[in-house]
Amino acid sequence: MSIWLCKKNSVDDEECNFDTEKIDIDDEVFIYHDDEIEGGFKVFKKLIITSDSSYKTITLDKPIKIDIPYSIFYKTKIDGNAVLLSSDEALFVLGENFAIEKEKKELKELFADYIKNSHLSENSKKITTRINYLEKIVPELIDSTNPESIFSITDIDKLYEIKRRLSSGGDLSEVNNSPKFAGQILQTMKMYLEFIEELQKEDKPKTLEQSTDNVFKTFLNKIEYNKEVKVNNFKNIEFIIGQPNTGKSYNFEESQIFDIKQKEHYKYLKIPVSGGIGNEYKGLQNTDLAITYDPIKKEVKFGEFLQVLMSAIVNPKVPHVIFLDDFHNQDISSLLSEYTPLFKSQQMRDIDEVDESHIIFTVTEYTNSDDFIKAWNEFIERHCKSIPVVPITNRISGESLKLVFPSNFYLLGAANFNENTLNIFADWEDRARITYKDPIETFTLENDESGFVECCKELNTNLRDILEKNKIYDYEKYCFGMWKIVEADGRVINNPLKQKETVRFLFGMIKNALRFNNKNSSINSIGWELFINMQSNDWFKANIKTIDGILDNIDYKILHEYNIYEDEI
Repeated sequence: MSIWLCKKNSVDDEECNFDTEKIDIDDEVFIYHDDEIEGGFKVFKKLIITSDSSYKTITLDKPIKIDIPYSIFYKTKIDGNAVLLSSDEALFVLGENFAIEKEKKELKELFADYIKNSHLSENSKKITTRINYLEKIVPELIDSTNPESIFSITDIDKLYEIKRRLSSGGDLSEVNNSPKFAGQILQTMKMYLEFIEELQKEDKPKTLEQSTDNVFKTFLNKIEYNKEVKVNNFKNIEFIIGQPNTGKSYNFEESQIFDIKQKEHYKYLKIPVSGGIGNEYKGLQNTDLAITYDPIKKEVKFGEFLQVLMSAIVNPKVPHVIFLDDFHNQDISSLLSEYTPLFKSQQMRDIDEVDESHIIFTVTEYTNSDDFIKAWNEFIERHCKSIPVVPITNRISGESLKLVFPSNFYLLGAANFNENTLNIFADWEDRARITYKDPIETFTLENDESGFVECCKELNTNLRDILEKNKIYDYEKYCFGMWKIVEADGRVINNPLKQKETVRFLFGMIKNALRFNNKNSSINSIGWELFINMQSNDWFKANIKTIDGILDNIDYKILHEYNIYEDEI
């Protein structure tokens, strides 16, 4: 049995595209869709393949909230495209639900071995037939509307009740015309009960709860407070939005906020959001925000984001900072949706001195993660009585984790303009300080002997004036910063050929910004007006182009040469 994952935009649509060479009978296809209310993804039904061209649909009683790494997500983002998951991928995405399916498969294989080694004659063993009785025939006899495989039932009392019902004859009435058939079913149930009882004596197979929650080691520790170590000039949640290479991230870097020699007195986590194929596991993931099961290490895991927030709560005077760099590459608004109710500015509070003798500080290992969560929730109840508490979902065992918004926790982010950052404006404007990085203000004319820097700044200011004349007032989306005209070492480009190529590149950037903001029809007119206005700059005329044109007579060849041309269809 293999596990597949398929995305459907419509809950009622079940049509999926499979690799027909790989799909097989009894394979299971989990159908998921975007969770528009809570964010993330949810599985709402699964298909069980019954033949080459048909399947059985099972609608889940309760949708399953799942995590999908980008390496899988980008393969399934096309509606109806089914992707085959490896065992580790299935366990990562589906968590406990896959573990149950896996345990079901293991039980079938163990029971097959049990029959093979039984006292029955070779002609009477009929392993495939007996497995089919428990997998399909008996479930249909017991409850034809919602058949449940016998291999998914671990409650011994429930199994005995099923055997009792079968023995009474009522459920077997439709097969009683074949006493041999009915007898084999009863015999198989009896053998399976004996098999389960033997397994329970040996204490196997273990469930996910037993195998993953053996010992849980805490990640929390007491951090020594130093009053000299603090975060200055930032609100607790602050995002800077602007054009690429305008220095948006600079002030959020660890070395700009803290003296890194004082590392033992603060906590700082930078999450670079690279995105794209080849960078699948970079950026902020669902696993950073939640309690998940790690199939590789076979342990329950608290995400890094969550760990920093929890550390801030138990160390209420020590500054804790998370910096999301280039978060425009992900839909951060959707990813953080479960935290949106928590991070309201009116809910932020100072937490008083904490009791360092509390179990959360004195115990380093717990019997399992649930015991740790119970200790944590008790800590919150004792120390945060007058503070708004918001629970987040624990998808492993169901025990919610109580959280508060402490005043020593900072969430900082830097991003370019795109559709993802527009979502931040919509969802976080009342929770964060969101500022635009003015690219023109990043320019400094010190040591600009050639006039190249002044030319680039003037190109920017001319662009701003032209945009405003066209009633486009959010010029920050279109202008560029000084960081675009410097080398890797931070020094201004001084090679004349590279300077000319850079200006051509800047015109291309302006065109792309206009395109992205649906101003395609204005590209040629704005580009040509820029060339006209830049004739007042000596460096531009000497190194780029001297023209003797008029505003109404556009030279499209020049625009094409400098990459700020758009076909007028």
